[in-house]
Amino acid sequence: MKKEVSIFTGLVNVDKNLVGTAVVYKKIADIFVDLGYRVNMIVPSLNRLEEKGINFYQYNDASNKKLIKSSSLVIFGAYPPVEPLLYAYKLKKIIVSYLWSIAPIGSLEFKDFKQVAKQAKLHEYITASYNLSLLLSDKIFCRDEGVRKLVLGSLISLGRVNLSNYKKDKSLRKLLAVAPFGISRKNPKLTEHRLRQNINGIKKDDFILIWNGGIWNWNDGETLIKAMSLIKNKKIKLVFQGFKHPAKESKLSVKAKRSLILAKKLKLVGKNVFFLEDWTPYSERANFLLDSNIGVVSSPDIPEANLFLKTRIYDYFWAGLPIILNDCEAFAPLIKDRGLGLVVRTGDAKDWAKNIQLLASSQKLVEQIVKNIKKYKKEIIWEQTLKPVRDFALKPYLSADKKNKFSKLLTNNIKVNQDLIIN
Repeated sequence: MKKEVSIFTGLVNVDKNLVGTAVVYKKIADIFVDLGYRVNMIVPSLNRLEEKGINFYQYNDASNKKLIKSSSLVIFGAYPPVEPLLYAYKLKKIIVSYLWSIAPIGSLEFKDFKQVAKQAKLHEYITASYNLSLLLSDKIFCRDEGVRKLVLGSLISLGRVNLSNYKKDKSLRKLLAVAPFGISRKNPKLTEHRLRQNINGIKKDDFILIWNGGIWNWNDGETLIKAMSLIKNKKIKLVFQGFKHPAKESKLSVKAKRSLILAKKLKLVGKNVFFLEDWTPYSERANFLLDSNIGVVSSPDIPEANLFLKTRIYDYFWAGLPIILNDCEAFAPLIKDRGLGLVVRTGDAKDWAKNIQLLASSQKLVEQIVKNIKKYKKEIIWEQTLKPVRDFALKPYLSADKKNKFSKLLTNNIKVNQDLIIN
């Protein structure tokens, strides 16, 4: 009989679009399929993605319980659904959390509320569910060493950094390990010019900056648009690709609306700033990336930018695109130290304009950056970055403190956070 694992994707749908962190769920599922597991993927809404060995289910209380009962492992993401999490704990299942972000920080930028009280209530719920995932998990994976230190601090406060776990492994990596985002070993290929031959206003020899993905509330498209208004070279073009989230086609984020209004006010739309509304399916993104010269992303100086690596930057690496980003971004030190692009002052449109024009005018600099990226890419292929997940899947285990029975501190913390959600 096959071993079974259930993966709860929480807020994220796993479909042909594979937006951002949905990629991780798919890659983790592939690992378990490869190891002979039956894989259940529980998603917010069913989709047409058909993958061998992966069975998709829509979130439903009754079916959730059946799937958890038959699974030896249950995996949750950064925004875990609480009822399945508590049920898996009740049945003494091995629980795994993959923290692609720190939910209480990311949710500070949720702005789809007319009343602050409703947003505050949701944030409290998300914080409590995050705490419960840390309290109940046998294994926790996060995306880099910086975030690991942050999560370790949470674990100290919650009582998970205890003698049982410490005596089992003084590095505490048996409880909390790093498993970064990655890229495909297979290089992308250009099969169709999606920008240079399909968009009015963009010519074959233009220098194209691509903003791959949406403009979310934790991004800053406005500074970049201001920078484009300062650039006199009409051959330099900025493309916002995937302006609307595929799950929210009729709605734009607050920051997306502001960016569009500003670009229209400055009369840049269709001249040197372009907004592509349709989301690009994951399998087709190479034709946009490889039709571009530079990958860009801009964010304000907030914890979400300071602490979390933007998944879109991995696409830039994959396509071999030099990167320009703010100095507040978590990726900035790596970009600077390894010569993978240019780092600009956060919120400084003039500095953005200066660095964009530098890359547009210096072929030698671009070639050196591309060479550096080619070397770095070898370090971040999926097989390497998710090896810790594969290793755990081969020999899953209950955490040391769970084996030895949780302390009063831990059980009290579970109750406190559970009560916050239920009440």
